[in-house]
Amino acid sequence: MRNKLRRFNWHRLAGNSKLFVLCLLLFSISAFFSFWIAFPADLLQRRLLQEVSQQAGIEMRGSNASMLFPLGMEVDLTIFPKITELNDLELQELQITPVWLSLLSGTPAVNLTGLFAGGGVDVEATNGGLIDMALQNIEVQELQDPDLPYQVKGLLSGEAANVTINGDNKTGGTFSVKLNGAKLLGLDKIGFSAELPLGELRIDGKIGRQRLNLNKIIITGGILELNGGGNILIGKTLAKTRLNLNLNLKPTAATPAGMIDLLNATGIRPTVDGSFLLRISGTLQNPSIR
Repeated sequence: MRNKLRRFNWHRLAGNSKLFVLCLLLFSISAFFSFWIAFPADLLQRRLLQEVSQQAGIEMRGSNASMLFPLGMEVDLTIFPKITELNDLELQELQITPVWLSLLSGTPAVNLTGLFAGGGVDVEATNGGLIDMALQNIEVQELQDPDLPYQVKGLLSGEAANVTINGDNKTGGTFSVKLNGAKLLGLDKIGFSAELPLGELRIDGKIGRQRLNLNKIIITGGILELNGGGNILIGKTLAKTRLNLNLNLKPTAATPAGMIDLLNATGIRPTVDGSFLLRISGTLQNPSIR
């Protein structure tokens, strides 16, 4: 009797196409969620970070991995830069999801968004190593080693496009960054205020192999006005990072008298409009001005 009832219910269900499709859909959804919940997010995190580390030559560590619906992963990520003057870089709630339209092309891409140093970061990366990145309101002081005698404070925003990075240090692309509310800290050690306001700093340039080509450097709205360009050869430390900059620096009404005296002490003569033409070389830790 029980077997007949089972057969009757099954035939009845199969005969009702709408009810059958609904049950099949609910079963599929239930199976998908069961698979997604049980998916080993930590294992995927380790495999993903291992692959990225090998390709980019960057040491990093993930934690608190979880899966996102319908397809993606969230993780807290710590990057260990090779520049000793920088803090460990911590990205929180970093969400990694596919760029859906890219799946229809021959170059699939992923999108990464997260919280970083009080602001936000948004990155799109392809499997060919091409990266586009945007930063918004990053507290630059949080990125620096707190034991540095001189530091820069301000909110950093900007973008980089068509950047390529791999383990052979082959790089390319363009960038534009803006530092709002910029201040120099620590100059009280040489007789100035503890915080010197620079105003707004903007830099546009290109990324080369271990080199930043700075096409435009502009500072406005602070104790000095500045414009110029040049390049920076990136080393593992400030002492190994070399400068080659040509700058036009013009004092303003807010420029401390002691700073003008310091400029005059370099032996550089001001031009007719009172500005100073500076050639900066040497290292970032021990620059030479002439």
